[in-house]
Amino acid sequence: MAKLHLQVSNLDFTNWQSNLATAAIIFISWSFAPFSYAVSVSGTHFNAHMGMLFLYELLLAFSLVLQLNNHFQSQLANLLIILSGLCAIFGFITTPLIMFLLLLLPIFMALMQLPQLNLQSEAGLLTFGALLMLTIPIGDAYTSLHFISWEIVLFLLPIMTSTWCFLTPFFLPRSKKRSWLLLGTLVILVASLFTRPINSLTIFAIVLALGWWLFTMDKRLAEPSLILTSLVQMLVIILIYWN
Repeated sequence: MAKLHLQVSNLDFTNWQSNLATAAIIFISWSFAPFSYAVSVSGTHFNAHMGMLFLYELLLAFSLVLQLNNHFQSQLANLLIILSGLCAIFGFITTPLIMFLLLLLPIFMALMQLPQLNLQSEAGLLTFGALLMLTIPIGDAYTSLHFISWEIVLFLLPIMTSTWCFLTPFFLPRSKKRSWLLLGTLVILVASLFTRPINSLTIFAIVLALGWWLFTMDKRLAEPSLILTSLVQMLVIILIYWN
């Protein structure tokens, strides 16, 4: 509790504004694609589960911001992760499969804070991206459509690949393989975009991702600005899923 109080007291109002803004941007990145799919399907309707799901997403988005800004050592993030797990349980206890899927992400995010597991690594990044795609967007889609399918999973693939690409500098800030991993995840992201219709917006999304990659490589920062990186990822997601 003392560590939690110290962490809160060390954050000034400006940092809180930035963290909240970043969390809101991440929330949009996670939610835009599944709702873009949902509104294109006839018979879509939203129910009471949506409010609890939104709260779950916001708590995890904010906890991720705290983790990335504190090198995966944030006691406050742990508290938010626990609360998100409670949202998954109380909001989806009548749909055990969705509840189980939603619990996977906060459990893994809690494990990321254990240094002995070494999840601030390639394996941690790949697992986080995969779990993110299979939890929040699938939960959003199921809550609005009341079914899930492999078509939806394929539709959501760029969420996973963009997470791999844009979070590489934060999971692997000082890795000797960082440059190659940044290039590799960028190539995977661009390849995954071809699962979407190719139009001018998709091309602009590719150019935007390439521009972020060039900027990150040129500045050679161990960790680029999280809010700017999250903003670029959000714009890429919106561009490729804009109907």
